[in-house]
Amino acid sequence: MADKPTARWTLNDADERAVVNGCRMDETRGQHIIDFCQQHLRLYEGEYAGQRVELMDWQHDLLMRLFGWVKFSDDWNREVRRFTRCSLWVPKKSGKSPLAAMVGLYLMTADGERGQKVFSAAKDGKQAGIVHAHAKAMVEMSPALASECKINNTSGVIAHTPTRSTYSILRGDNIKGQEGLNGSVIIDETHVVDSRLASVLEYMGASRAEPIQFEVSTAGNNPQGYGKRQWDYGRAVNEGMIHDDSFLAVEYSAPQATTDADCGDIEIWKAANPSWGVTIKQGEFEQSYQRAQRSLTDFQTWKMYRLNMWTSAQNIWLRKADWKECQADITEDEMAGRDCFIGLDLSRTRDMTAAVCVFPGDDGETYTVLPYFWLPEETAKANSHLASYLDWSAGGYLELTPGNVVDYSYVEQRIIDLAGLFNVQGLVFDPTYAEELTQRLEANNGIPREAFRQTIMMFAGPTAEFERLVIGKHLRHPGHPVLDWQAGHVQVKQDNNANKRPVKPVHDDPKKIDGIVAAIMALGRAQAEAPPVYDYYEDNTLELF
Repeated sequence: MADKPTARWTLNDADERAVVNGCRMDETRGQHIIDFCQQHLRLYEGEYAGQRVELMDWQHDLLMRLFGWVKFSDDWNREVRRFTRCSLWVPKKSGKSPLAAMVGLYLMTADGERGQKVFSAAKDGKQAGIVHAHAKAMVEMSPALASECKINNTSGVIAHTPTRSTYSILRGDNIKGQEGLNGSVIIDETHVVDSRLASVLEYMGASRAEPIQFEVSTAGNNPQGYGKRQWDYGRAVNEGMIHDDSFLAVEYSAPQATTDADCGDIEIWKAANPSWGVTIKQGEFEQSYQRAQRSLTDFQTWKMYRLNMWTSAQNIWLRKADWKECQADITEDEMAGRDCFIGLDLSRTRDMTAAVCVFPGDDGETYTVLPYFWLPEETAKANSHLASYLDWSAGGYLELTPGNVVDYSYVEQRIIDLAGLFNVQGLVFDPTYAEELTQRLEANNGIPREAFRQTIMMFAGPTAEFERLVIGKHLRHPGHPVLDWQAGHVQVKQDNNANKRPVKPVHDDPKKIDGIVAAIMALGRAQAEAPPVYDYYEDNTLELF
């Protein structure tokens, strides 16, 4: 059983798993940085300029978690910090830049490591200089730090003489030759950090016992960038979908604001802005909201900065609560002998493959799904830090095929086995990759097959119906962790006529939606009274004579 401090600070699924893995909360260590900030640091700009730091509740809790959670390290033969990376997402005007500077100064002067190297990093030198300006001013206004630190006015480097530690600027627009950096890093505005800078920072603390990569940002507008990947990764960690005891994700946003009207709700404003009433005043916020409604572009920007909502990323399609309420106890034995349609999303050689059985219910309204997944073993091992592939495999939820490419013979045999267990009425497939395999299944095993063109018009009807079934609790699924993971981040593309289709992430994105795509394809056939009729002009190019 966890001790009282550990139980008090166990806040989510990730913490519960960390306790099982030997982590605990040491409130003394967490309080040390709290005391450092409030006793030695002052703010340097705005309404509170010159005043001693008084941490807001959310800042206090974040620092307690980041610095208080510990674990025993066999490598260092002592307890070290549990978290080596922290990703903080808060709206504008929340006080994130001063907080980042506080963390950097603590690491340099009071964390107990001699020769520490701390960096303020950002996309460019101007952005990196914002946090660093706070840090320099805090040093100058603190009698204790001013007596121990020297600031190089040319380079901006802050040096702590007693520990021979430094705090420098790392510019993302001038990172040539910066590989091999060793220390801790404070990253500002993560949503615009590019892959080059991210790669430089990835392993910079590998040789130290307690390095920290501390990221602060608002949401952004690049759904394929480093920042969005960190956002999604943090959510998956907190929800227990990815197991990473070393990653602390803290997010204040407005996921419940599903319509533009919701964005005018003051309770949503307060929930998304933890500094409400301190650095964020209601009158100013209301005025900014009114101004933002002058144009669609302004309103999208306002939602991004003031409610911390990703605006150009495709919207998450299925609400987590709706999906969870559709979960039911379902087994193969229960569905044996029933009519079903199989949707097959056959991958490229190194990607995930999914086959999903869809069973029409006797009531003509309810549908049941059973999913099956495959992945090359080497792909799973190489990417186990991105998703829980190995855990899923150990639990029997994901079949790993030998080698570094998916072995289609495993998929083929499983479909043959399913055809022996269920009354398969049709195998629905994307002809891009599955033509040859499905031909063999039809010729050798009598499994009828139908191609499903990957166009928005083919997907529109079954995608809308899938959504309706989930919202209406008429889609039964078994709580399969791989399918749950995919349902949690699947996005949709919508045309001008409100037709929707699921959107596959880019090829190297760890988030996959194969099971959802396969389920929608099978559902489309299950609901069709007759095989779909393809339009010649949709499937063929126009030949000119």
